[in-house]
Amino acid sequence: MRRLAAWVLALVTGVSLAGGRAPDPERTQIDPSVTRIDEQAHLGQMLDRSTALFDEQGRRFTFGELLGKPTILVLSYFGCDGTCPTINRNLARALPGVTRFQPGKDYQVLTVSFDRQDNPERAGEFIRQLQSEVPGADRGWRFAVLADAAPEAPQRFAKQVGFNFFWSRFDKTFLHPNVLVFLTPDGRVARYLYGTAMDAQNLQLALIDADWGRISESKDNLFDMITGACYSFNYAEGRYQPNYALLTGVASLLFGLGSIGLGLWAYRKKPARRPVHAH
Repeated sequence: MRRLAAWVLALVTGVSLAGGRAPDPERTQIDPSVTRIDEQAHLGQMLDRSTALFDEQGRRFTFGELLGKPTILVLSYFGCDGTCPTINRNLARALPGVTRFQPGKDYQVLTVSFDRQDNPERAGEFIRQLQSEVPGADRGWRFAVLADAAPEAPQRFAKQVGFNFFWSRFDKTFLHPNVLVFLTPDGRVARYLYGTAMDAQNLQLALIDADWGRISESKDNLFDMITGACYSFNYAEGRYQPNYALLTGVASLLFGLGSIGLGLWAYRKKPARRPVHAH
């Protein structure tokens, strides 16, 4: 029962349980609030462009070099055998359903490890495992570790987006939120999507949100502007839903205009009255 309760708690709070054993709540004193993201404090936050990373081949690059298109940021750790591979795998399976944007061309995905024990070799193993389950999953996708070896570097990077995690020494696992962070082309936080289940429509709408700054200045993306306006993000449920107020208003406006138009058409079709001649 104790093990079952721990897994139920993990499901509710969205924390990752890895390492082969569920935490004992009485000994690890899990507080769900420690992994909660304060979205209002971080939406619009600009990430540090100078952050240096190494990819799976040991190539060094900076976060700023990636900018120019929307980015889906995934914070994971490569030694995880729980939800970290699951969220990356499910994302890889859902992205082909995002038909409005093409990976690598219109957006990119970046998975960064917050475990300072990870290295490029572990990142390579993580990618190979992902590709074996979802062929072609690395298209427009980079996997990296922080180049800064300082113990506080992972926390410093993660805190930029409000991502809180901690290590349970008893259970030998990280507890952290399962979340996708959508970044604008200039590196600002635009949207969070939670959980390991992925929906292509939610991903596409979040990418539209992330890309909104560029779309609003472009005359070729009217479809995205209309789509973004017709859907609103439900913070309580962590998903997109139709903007019912806007749709109702538009429907009322169209009905009113239609009624006026129908009245004018009927008036024009009405036979003209013949003049009455006096005898």
